[in-house]
Formats: sequence, C-alpha cells, structure tokens
Amino acid sequence: MNKFLFVTYSLCITCFSFGQNEQKLIEIGELFNKGSYYLYSHNDSVHKYLEKSLELSYEIDDLEWKLSNLLYLINAEDYHYDLVSFEKNLNLMASILKNDKRLDTLMNKSVYVKNFLIQKGNYHYKIKNYTTAKLSFQELIDLLEKSELDVLTIEDRTLLFSTYNYLASINEATGKNKSAKDFYKKSLLIGENYEIGNSHARIAGTKGRLAAVFENEEDYTVANSILGEILPLYISLKDNPRIKNNLLSTYQRLSRNYLFQDSIPKAIDVLKESELYYSENDAFERLAILLYGDIYFADKQYDIAYTYYQDYLSKTQTYRGNQKHQDIAEAYTRLGKLDVEIGKPKEALVQYQKALMQLSSTFESEYITENPTPEKVSSKIELIKILREKLKTLQVLYEKNSDVENLKIALTTSYTIIAVLDVLKPEFESKVDKQFLISDMYPAFHTMVAIAYNLYKDTHDVNYIADAFHFMEKSKSILLLQATRSAQASSFGNIPEKIIDQEQRYRAQIIHLEKKLFNQKSNTVVFDSLFKLKNKYYDFITDIEEKYPKYYDLKYNNSVVKLENLQEILGDTKALFSYFSSGDYLFLITSEKEDANFYKIPFGAEIKNSIEVFYSKVSVLDINDLPVIYEVGNYLYKELLEEPLQGITSKELIIIPDDILNYVPFEALSTAETSGGYLIKEYQISYSNSATLLQEQLTNHKEDENRVLAYAPTFEGRHREVNNRTKFGPLLYNTEEAKTITEYFNGKAVLGQEASLHSFTSNSAAYNILHFATHAAANDEFPDYSYLAFATTKEQNLLYVKDLYAYNINADLVTLSACQTGLGKLQKGEGMLSLARGFNYAGARSLVTTLWKINDQTTSKLIGNFYKNLSNASPKDAALRNAKLKYLSSVDDELLTHPYYWSGFIISGNTSSLTSGNTYIYWWLLLLIPLIVAIYKKRKSKKINLKP
Repeated sequence: MNKFLFVTYSLCITCFSFGQNEQKLIEIGELFNKGSYYLYSHNDSVHKYLEKSLELSYEIDDLEWKLSNLLYLINAEDYHYDLVSFEKNLNLMASILKNDKRLDTLMNKSVYVKNFLIQKGNYHYKIKNYTTAKLSFQELIDLLEKSELDVLTIEDRTLLFSTYNYLASINEATGKNKSAKDFYKKSLLIGENYEIGNSHARIAGTKGRLAAVFENEEDYTVANSILGEILPLYISLKDNPRIKNNLLSTYQRLSRNYLFQDSIPKAIDVLKESELYYSENDAFERLAILLYGDIYFADKQYDIAYTYYQDYLSKTQTYRGNQKHQDIAEAYTRLGKLDVEIGKPKEALVQYQKALMQLSSTFESEYITENPTPEKVSSKIELIKILREKLKTLQVLYEKNSDVENLKIALTTSYTIIAVLDVLKPEFESKVDKQFLISDMYPAFHTMVAIAYNLYKDTHDVNYIADAFHFMEKSKSILLLQATRSAQASSFGNIPEKIIDQEQRYRAQIIHLEKKLFNQKSNTVVFDSLFKLKNKYYDFITDIEEKYPKYYDLKYNNSVVKLENLQEILGDTKALFSYFSSGDYLFLITSEKEDANFYKIPFGAEIKNSIEVFYSKVSVLDINDLPVIYEVGNYLYKELLEEPLQGITSKELIIIPDDILNYVPFEALSTAETSGGYLIKEYQISYSNSATLLQEQLTNHKEDENRVLAYAPTFEGRHREVNNRTKFGPLLYNTEEAKTITEYFNGKAVLGQEASLHSFTSNSAAYNILHFATHAAANDEFPDYSYLAFATTKEQNLLYVKDLYAYNINADLVTLSACQTGLGKLQKGEGMLSLARGFNYAGARSLVTTLWKINDQTTSKLIGNFYKNLSNASPKDAALRNAKLKYLSSVDDELLTHPYYWSGFIISGNTSSLTSGNTYIYWWLLLLIPLIVAIYKKRKSKKINLKP
C-alpha cells in the first residue's frame, strides 16, 4: 500500500511585495523547490532545505508556506520512516490547523486538512495505534462522503480509496477479516467505477491485499481467483521495475497457494511460466528455486527437492558474498527437514547446527549440545524455528534408539528456546505474528512438555516434573501476552497515551531497520543504527518498570512461578491439577505441598466429542438428558480424574484447564454412571488460568474492610437489537439478588436506571466486593468486545473487555452473575479470552463467573447463600460449594437437580475468606469473660483460704 497519498494542488502562492519580506519569500520558494527535489532520494537534504524554508516561513508568519513545508516534510518522513520527526511535525501542523484563525481565509484549506488527516492516520497505523488511526481515517471519510462520488475531484476519490484501504488493513491486522474484506471491496467499488489517480496499479494492489485476507483464512481457491484477475495487468506492465516485482510475487503466491491445495502440477506450471520474466541475478529466481524444493518435497520426490535446496543454498551463499545470513540458515534448515523425512535424523542435526552458525557471527560450534547466545543472533524468530526442528529431531532419535541422552540434549535446547522468548518479549508485538505462534511456538511447547514427560518416565526423577511445569507456565504466559498485546484496549490503567505511543514507535522503527538490514547485502550503518535504537528501547523499558510496574509485568516480565514455590503456597489443604493439551494427548501435573505427579492422558476424538456432548447437555435444561449427563460425566471423570485423584490426599482442588477443558464444569462430573454422584459432593473445586496468575492473586494483600457494591439494572422488553443498540429482556430476580447481598456486607445495591456504567466507573474503586446481576455476552470472534450490560442511558451502557484495561479495580471478589461471563474466544494454551480475563488485569483477586446462560431465579437463591457463607468467614470456594450443595439438598424434583441450575457458576483466583472470623471470636470472648472472671475469683478465694 502507498502509505501516503500526497495530493498535488496548485498552492497559488503569489510573491507579493512585502517590503523587507519580499527577499525572504523568494528564498523560501527556492529552498522549498530544492527540498522537494530530494523528497524520495535523500532524507537529510530534504530536511536541510525544507526546515530552513519552514524557519523563514515562521519568521515572516506566512501561514500557507508553513503548511506547505510541513506537508512536504511529513511526506518525506513517512517515506524515509523517520517516525520521531514525523510525529513532531504532525503535532506542529495540528496546532496550526487548530489555532490559526487565518485558516478559513485560505483557498486550499480543505487540501491541508484532508492531507493532514490521512497522514495522522498513517502515522498511528505505522506504530499500531489502531484506535487513534481509525479516528483520523473516519474523520476524513466524514469529510469526503459529504458529496457523491461522481461530484468529488479525482484527488478526493483517490484519498477515499486509500483511506478505505487503510481501514481494511487495520481490520485485517486485528483479526477482523470480514470487515477487512468489506473495506477492500468498498475501495474497489470506487476504483473500478470512477476515475482515480494511477487507477490500474491501485486496483491491482488492493485486489492483491484482498487475496491475502483469503489466504489468511486458508481459502486458497478464492485467493487464486483474485490473483488470476490481476496477473494480466502486471504482465502488460512488466517493463516497469516496480510492477515486475509485483508480477513475480503474484506468480509465487499463486504457486504456493496451489501447493497448499495439493495441486502439485499447477504449482509447478505457474512457477515455470514466471521464468519468462526473470532478470539477471534476480532475487525472485532464488525464491522460486526454494519454492520448487518445497513443492517436490511435498510431492515426496526427495531427490529432486534435495537438488533444488542445494541449488538455493549455493546461489544464496554467492548472493550474500559467502557472509553469514539467515537466508543461508533457511537453506540448511530445509535440508535438515528433508534428512528427517528420509530417515536420517543424525544428518539432519548436522544441517541444523550449520543453520545455527549462520545466525551469529561468533557461534561456530558443530556440537549439537551447544546453541548460540540468544542476544547475539541476527534473527531470534529464525533461531526459534531452527531450535524447534532440532528439538523434534532429537525426539525422533530417542524414539529410534531409546537413548535418554538425546532427551537431555533436547531439554537443554528447550531452555534455550525459552531464553530466546524472554529476550524476544520486549519486541513481541512487532516481531511475532499469529502464524508464527501457530506453526512454531505451539508445537515447540508441546514437544518440550513431551520430552520432560519421557525423561520423567524413563528416570523417575521428579525434577523433570518441575521442568514440564515450567514449560507449561511459559506457554501460558507467552500466549496470554500475545492476547493482551493484540487487545484494542482503550488504555492500560494509569499509563499516559504518549508512553504507549513512544513504546509502539520504538517497535515500529526496530522492525523497519531489521527489514532494511535483511534486504541489504551489507550495511554497517543500518546495523549500528539498529544497535543504538535497541539500546534506547531497553532503557525506555527499564524506565517503564520503575514508573509503571503493573504494565511492565503484563508486557515484559519473564518470570513464572516455580513448582516448589507454588507447592509452598498451596499449603496443607489444596491440590493443583494443571492440564496441558498437546495434540492427541493431555499432560497433567498434579501437585500438593509435599508431592507431585505427572500423567499422559489420551485426548483423541472420543474424549473431545464427549466434552462437547457433556457441555451441550449440562448447559441446556432437559430432564431427559440426565442419564446422558451421568454416563458421559462418569466417562470424563474416569479419563481425566480417576487415576490422578488416587495420588492425592486433599479434598480441595484447583483446576487449570486447557483447550476445550475450559468448557467443563468439573463439579458436575459424576463418580457413578447412573445417578447424581457429582464430584462436588466429594471435592471443593476452584479454577485458574495459570499457576503464575494464581500465585500473584494468592500473595496480593486483602483489604482491611469489606464493602460491597452490587449492580442490578432494569431492562425492559425482549432481548434484541434496535437501531444498533442492544435491547435486553427483563431480569425478574436481579434486584432481590442485589439487595440480599447487602444484608451480609456493608455497602450498597445500585438498582434500576441508577445502575449505569457511569456509576460503576465513578464508584467501583471504593469497594472490595463487586457484584453484577445483569446481562452479559461473550463475543467469540472478537473477545475484546465481550461485555457486561448496565442500565440503558444516553451514555454508553456496555462495559467491554477492552475497556477494563483502563480500570484499577482493587477487589478481593468480583461476581459476574450474568450469562457466559467466563466464556470467550478459546485460545490454544492460555484459556478463555473473556470478561474474567479483563477483570483479572484490572486487579480482581478472585472471580465468580458463569459458563452458560443461567437461570435468574435459581441464581438469586444460590448467590444469596454464597454471600451468607462468605459473611460467616467461609473460604470463597467452600462458600460457593456449600451454596450449591444446599441448593441440591433443598429440591425434591429431580429436574431441579439438573447441573444446568447450579454448576454453571465457577470460582477462580484467591479463594481465601473475605472475613477472618475475628468478629465471631470477639463475641465469644465477650460471652466468656464473665465465666473467666468467676473462675479466677473462685481460684483466688481458695488460695486465700489455704493461708494460715
């Protein structure tokens, strides 16, 4: 995409005779022309001339020359990726447009405003501040859409075309593929039906990006159909060097898409056709050779694939001047994969070691026991990819010869991968994309845990359980980080927006320089610039750690809890069950204070289907489903819990689920096939997303005084969408529920139309118990937009997950007594991205959430007993369990014992008591004081009587 569309207007600047200013006007024009000449060629020269021109414009206070110089400077800074100057001049221009009252007198006012808006949006797009970028683009669209398309000038239509492309790219980057496609199609509607600047190239570029969205969705048929449309245009413009690159790139995308569709002959034919357009020493020719290798590899023609990979290696070494480069590392990695495929794992390890040497100027070791230092490699992501292949190959060797030494080397390699991730973490957002996580990191963590399990199985050394636990926690922390980083949060707590922008600007500049360094054969100037920039960035992060520790912990803290430390925190009464999904197996680590065990559980289609059936039956009320619930619940109990439970003594369980286990209310699993022998009758169960989060919640201080704030909004009518606003159905018992809670704790119930989002925002910080008896919705596609509903007012009435990042909630307990508050988008390895996740970040130490649409009347009674138990100093998990048990014992109708009514509520986090029980001890002491005094007097009397 052309990141900036600078519209050329005649500025109509006439040099009047301003006496002593006349000479300066001439000089301004000359400097402006010189600076414009170097716009796309030499950034220093642009700034040298245009900044002097701008300085003179300020001296004579010429508004139009100020704006013209600033626009050209901004254009150059965009092109040369000078983000610091880009931001500075944007702010300067913004100030002029806002404050200079002469603006309305300018003929070209709208030109300056519209170009400023698109460049402001472009700047924030570059630093991934998408929220601010969208505001600028939308403001520009509002200006342009005031007129019909056929009335707009060519320049304005071109601006609108580009703005839609920006918004499409933002939606694509944030995972909103449907919206991305809609905006690309809006662009094409303009380009294909109205005249715009450079229309053919712009239309082809937009179609190429639209095809990329379908590629992201793995819809390669539609993607290739679109690419096929633009190929003839590129062929007709092949003599243009820039267009020829697009042509060859399109051919290779077509070929790769056919490969993904297993259409080997088509993939080869397309590549052969592209050979007509190669120039001498063409980089695309080398890429085609690599792609040929991949095609023949996929077709199991290994000899041919080997020839292509070797050819790619040779040509790349020549192209890179026989200097180390990650392109060469990629060639060795491909050869290693081929060796594994043909049954030569030892030879593959040699290839991987050669690949590792290419990533570091100082690493030369041929020993597979050694790996480069993460801080000294040219590409950390490439390092992880190679180490992952090395890890897999060592596991293959172990399976082939049962040599534990191979596993020990693999374990060392695993820790190297973890070290790379820790170093990579500050650059995570700009360097690690979703595809990298899916294709490399998930499988790497799976392999690590499997390796630790095999070591434990073969040696019975419990230290390997601690290793596996470490890998599992690292997996959860990295994936949680990725989820939070991708969140389009309004803000993060008390972090100033300028700090967020500066952080994102550093990342954008780093990735820009890394790409520049990668694409050039040798450039010590770029390398030095990158080194200095990274040092500034790391100093900046250190400053964040001191000033904003909570934000730092979220984004940069690498530490995870150790198993031994967690065991100490668990104490004598609790046991932890931490699950980790790995393909066809579940790994489970159970831990008590003095013991830990490690299990490998089959996790194939049968058990996964059973979980889906179980959830569908317990979350919907039907008495005819009870036999199925008993039977399937008992099957899941036997598969997931029966053997591990025999290895522990505790009756208080903390479950860390993974994958679709997040949908399982473990309390409703059955120890018998034909009756309601629910697990809740034998065990007290709570949940957590990770042991590291649990440690943080368990060690956080508790408020000295309990104060409850309960919200029960009034809703009228049926639950539906009206004029883009959600209309919710009535909740008949939520008011009674909120009032009941205040009978047990000091505080207040905010009811009806008073229960507004504004009220919550203004008052929540003063309370340590927050309760929401309201509607909620989980958004599976866009979890940041899962929400809680408040009373409908003129203001916003929905609290989204993305908004919670801006809150500081000092709460010992948050109860989300609403539908599906614990559900959201299920992320592999890190659980639900839900309202609960948002409240966790905001500071909640424990949460009660729901797994499905709950019954309003039953909820009111169950929640009332929950708070009553809490007021009697019961631990939170025990309070919820006993409320459920009381409910089950109070109903005679078997239908009312259905898990739908009671098992949807789950509790997570710090489950310790809200009250210490001291109040009751105090009252007992008051009652005992007279008795103590009487006994004392009696004893004293006896002693006196014994005296002579």
